[in-house]
Amino acid sequence: MLKRWLVLAVACALLVGACGDDDGGSGGGGGGGGEVTKLKVGVIPIADVAPLYLGMQQGFFKDENLEIEPQLAEGGAAIVPSVVSGDYQFGFSNVTSLIIAASKNLPVQIIAQGVLGGTGKDDAWDGVVVPKGSKIKTAKDFEGASVAVNTLNNIGPLAMNNSMEKAGADYTKIKYVEVPFPEMNAALEAGRVDAAWEVEPAFSGGKAAGGTAIMNPYEETAPNLTVATYFATKEYIGKNADVVDRFKRAIEKSLDYASQNPDAVRKVIGTYTEIPAEVLDKITLPQWKADLNQPTIELNAELAKKYGFIEEIPSIDDLIWKAD
Repeated sequence: MLKRWLVLAVACALLVGACGDDDGGSGGGGGGGGEVTKLKVGVIPIADVAPLYLGMQQGFFKDENLEIEPQLAEGGAAIVPSVVSGDYQFGFSNVTSLIIAASKNLPVQIIAQGVLGGTGKDDAWDGVVVPKGSKIKTAKDFEGASVAVNTLNNIGPLAMNNSMEKAGADYTKIKYVEVPFPEMNAALEAGRVDAAWEVEPAFSGGKAAGGTAIMNPYEETAPNLTVATYFATKEYIGKNADVVDRFKRAIEKSLDYASQNPDAVRKVIGTYTEIPAEVLDKITLPQWKADLNQPTIELNAELAKKYGFIEEIPSIDDLIWKAD
């Protein structure tokens, strides 16, 4: 999958004028006037993106003359090529996928924070879940096991490799299997995988079904780890700086609203996932704040090189867009 989207994205990046949208989206110009600009934003159907939907409900994007059209995907590795090709104007992607893209000289830039991991095990909202009765009890027991991840070579395997290594286990002996987040617990129940790296709301669902979390990779990698961000292409940003400014303002207001209104977060998650209300009431919510926590992005890049996801670390300062 990684090679496929990289080939697509590289080809797109080399075609002059093929990877951007001069008019700022499907609905109008990039100015701040009265005309509404429609934006396609690639997202994943998980708790992480609740602020985007809350921002739509609360009118934060409407206040900026923006109309958001969420586009569902299985992971950041699938969203990146759609943004680079110009199919989407913005995307939500795990940081690892963006670092991989930048290492291949693809013209992506981080616009705003998306979601952060917890401060530790007590508020972790991700975990490697094993089913009831599993013989896997420690990190060492994952050697030789099959583990479901939403996409290969992204932040899930990277953080899990790190957790394994810290525990003195051999991460190279894990067999990662691609399974979409909504299907992970079914894969566990059917015995198609030995374990699943899950995030909310699937994480709580797995535990409610009798599963046990053996590791919490995000929190074991770093407290307040920047997990994913919103991004666009350099070309799109260059041609639509005003739209980008407005999107950034709206999403940061949405992040702040989500952090202060947990009940609204749980309610909105039920509008774009099929998680039952009784499960949503029990999920551990992610952290949302505007600060990008750049040191953890830099750590991600170092681990990506260490684990062979990239050959050279790209410039993180160049990867992060800074408004004029």
